[in-house]
Amino acid sequence: MSTLALKRILCAVDLGPATGLVLGWAGLLARPFAAHVEVLHAEWIELPRYFTPAQIQALGAEAEESRARLREELAEMARRILGPQAEPTLHIVEGHPVPLLLQYARQFRPELMVLGSHGRSGVARLMLGSVAENVVRESPCPTLIARGGAEAPERITRILCPVNFTESGRQCLETSAALATATGASLEVLHASEETDARIEVLRDTLCQWVPHEARRGCQITEVVRRGNPAEQIILQVREHPVDLVVLTGEHRPLLELTTLGTTTERVMRHSPCSVLVLPRETPRE
Repeated sequence: MSTLALKRILCAVDLGPATGLVLGWAGLLARPFAAHVEVLHAEWIELPRYFTPAQIQALGAEAEESRARLREELAEMARRILGPQAEPTLHIVEGHPVPLLLQYARQFRPELMVLGSHGRSGVARLMLGSVAENVVRESPCPTLIARGGAEAPERITRILCPVNFTESGRQCLETSAALATATGASLEVLHASEETDARIEVLRDTLCQWVPHEARRGCQITEVVRRGNPAEQIILQVREHPVDLVVLTGEHRPLLELTTLGTTTERVMRHSPCSVLVLPRETPRE
């Protein structure tokens, strides 16, 4: 079994309605691991080409004052949500959030990144994609997309881990079990089969045998089997039996593929009513 050690959590906020939710999730996962929280706010301003040097200089001075006010506001919010003992590091930087987040993730190597989702849909997502989706596609570390309400839950009580009997599924299960153990949550392991002739009872027995005994030592595990498309069945399971967090393994794929049908992970990210933790796929074990 793998061990989960969170030492540094990078928390991305935009000071919008989801900021409290994102900070809440960062604190929720930082406390059981005594992890340090780094809070990043990126400001992205595109100046009109017709601006004169004097106008640009004046705007720069205003931006400096604005950043000082933002730092005070963000520090107060972080103290209120994370607690005075947390002592988070605050970063207020200028630039597009996607490359900045990826740059910070690669530079500081956090064990976890937390950010919110604005829930874009339709053509807007197809053409541009949300900040969350674009970050997850290239993130070198596990990334949690905070969703589900204005605030994070007081504690994590139930975690859902979909698996497909692969090595990446095993790695996802090990991380989910370690997280459930650390937070005192129960763990549901879900397998969705598109085989119409497969018997649910046989698949459930297979799933129970596939889950290693080591995973059961620290948390309560329940095996669930559903028939149908994996993404659809994951969403249905969450809606019918609410959980606090879904843990999935993601794969980095070419942009052309990502803008067509989309993977199971992407569909769950877009439609899940609860928060989703996406793990980057690890290299195969020898």
